[in-house]
Amino acid sequence: MPNDPLWLSGSLPQLDVSLTTKPAHLFNDPGASSYVNTTGNPTIPPASLLEVMQDHADRPAADLNLACWDTTTRSFVAVSYAKLVRQAYGFGQRLIDHGLQSQSVCMIACHSPHSTLVAFYGAISAGLIPMIFPMPKALGSHDALTQRIQHWSTRFQLPTALVLEEGLDEKFHGDVPESVEVLRVPGTMDESSWSLIDTPATNNTPLADDFAFFQTTSSSTGDHKAVAISHGNVISNVTGIKTAVTMSDNERMISWLPLFHDMGLVGAVLFSFCNRYPLFLMTPVQFVKRPALWLKGMSEHRCTIATAPNFGYDYCARLVSDKDAAALDLHCVKHLFIGAEPIRVSTIQSFVEKFRDAGISESKMRPAYGLAESTIITSISLPAKPAKFICFNAEAMGLGEPVVESGQIAYDAEALRTAEPQAGIVVSTAGAPIEGMQVDLVDENGNSVAGEGVAGEIVLTGPSVAIGYVGDKDQLVNPFEHGRMHTGDMGVLLEGELYIIERIKNIIIRSGENYLVSAVEQKIADLLGTSHEHIAVFETDIHDPDSDIVVLVERHDTLSDSEVTNLLARFPQEGHPVKRLLFSRAREIARTTSGKKRHFYCRNLYRNKTLNFHQSIEISPEKIVSAIAELEAQGSSGKTEA
Repeated sequence: MPNDPLWLSGSLPQLDVSLTTKPAHLFNDPGASSYVNTTGNPTIPPASLLEVMQDHADRPAADLNLACWDTTTRSFVAVSYAKLVRQAYGFGQRLIDHGLQSQSVCMIACHSPHSTLVAFYGAISAGLIPMIFPMPKALGSHDALTQRIQHWSTRFQLPTALVLEEGLDEKFHGDVPESVEVLRVPGTMDESSWSLIDTPATNNTPLADDFAFFQTTSSSTGDHKAVAISHGNVISNVTGIKTAVTMSDNERMISWLPLFHDMGLVGAVLFSFCNRYPLFLMTPVQFVKRPALWLKGMSEHRCTIATAPNFGYDYCARLVSDKDAAALDLHCVKHLFIGAEPIRVSTIQSFVEKFRDAGISESKMRPAYGLAESTIITSISLPAKPAKFICFNAEAMGLGEPVVESGQIAYDAEALRTAEPQAGIVVSTAGAPIEGMQVDLVDENGNSVAGEGVAGEIVLTGPSVAIGYVGDKDQLVNPFEHGRMHTGDMGVLLEGELYIIERIKNIIIRSGENYLVSAVEQKIADLLGTSHEHIAVFETDIHDPDSDIVVLVERHDTLSDSEVTNLLARFPQEGHPVKRLLFSRAREIARTTSGKKRHFYCRNLYRNKTLNFHQSIEISPEKIVSAIAELEAQGSSGKTEA
């Protein structure tokens, strides 16, 4: 399954349904190999991440560094990019010494961000393909990580490597297949623990179209997928972001986003590394424990750029104390990127108001749109045109159908500060495509929609679109056909702006976990002893992270109280997001002419109270536990009577 889409936003200069920003450079075109940087001087863009690494090694600068938060010293501990590259070269030599070949996959499962990045860059320097995994805490269990390691270690023809930290003995370590070459790295930034060399271990010279790394998805459904990202994808994306919002050559960034996620790896780490920006890096756990540390780091180190999902800004607004907020000076901040989930009016309201005196304003918020399959960012909000929210009528919504607007309000409008929740779907604008990216809107048959104001599926092409999904031994990567990526997201253009309205690809996101709808439908079908064809799972409101997840079951009789108790007792207590079961007559699930389920139409019917069902059963951990206890009590009573 694809990574979560980034529900971000901004403005689009064209009014056509096919939107493109022409590239300033084409990586495989020698005649177009230069571009003008923000100082006005022509430069030659690097063709690969290895060239960026070599540039840092050749042009060391003490103030260009990666600084990681140390919980022991309660400070950021820095290593220069030049030294980080030399550490990576040293690790790359170890990979070669262990017999790993070019194009072998190097899996990385480390807690330390510094260790993770040394292994990541080291693999690239040796011609291997790095792949960063979430750790057990992020996945929910050691078993989940074990499954990923076992899945990917047997997927390729060439032997795979696995990088772990020294001194740690974790449960999943004992389940690593014997065929995997395991290498241990220090879990510390202490320079004496690392081997440094001045040049790459091989003469590997990757081209722009060569694999740079495999980006794993965050799916919790067992549907293991990864996206193949090329060197050219990365360079195009990170330079495109910089150009889109007219950044200088002297920005500073801070991030707490996980490195296994594209938003953290590309949107923060590689963006800073390739653009020669210092980066201050925390872990998600450090942020969750004390969100004020992120803002304090931003203030003390005069960071100008930060990025986070809607959750991060909302979390800060709620949990950073007034005392901590009063001590901040955030006037240095220029760009606050927001994404990874739908943007809420209440979040913009509360975050800006909480930190307005510190220097935050609505004009600094940079909503944008993207996903892992487009490396990270597809489009982004432009500083010259403030973002805005538009409210759409939920009843008039579908692919190839006109949308109905019922109101709009700009981010920086005084009225936003006191805006009340609106009926309908409130959506933030989406931004202009970055360099070279084209956004098309198509209907259910793949035909371009007719003009503005008509909803369609967003289809992407351009130099940031990934090569394809990672395959197996028979075919390492399954490329996107004609370089076109069907996002599965529904969007619409109004007055030249793109709005991400609906997620039509069947993924449900809850508490940072992704659930593939088809997998949930199959689990419910197995539980009920029916076909998955008669089951549709949908969110009641994709813009509300706390909305119910509903399962509509066709052709199912009404259950008695005792049958409901038995069903609840057999329901899994964990690993699913379902909150309600609805039993209906036949042919109640909305479908296309070809018979495909139209989950978003089911949602609209439910929201409009026009969905026909004859029984509704609430699902919750408490009700499941109660049902189990009731059956156990009945069993004990039965035994006593006997």
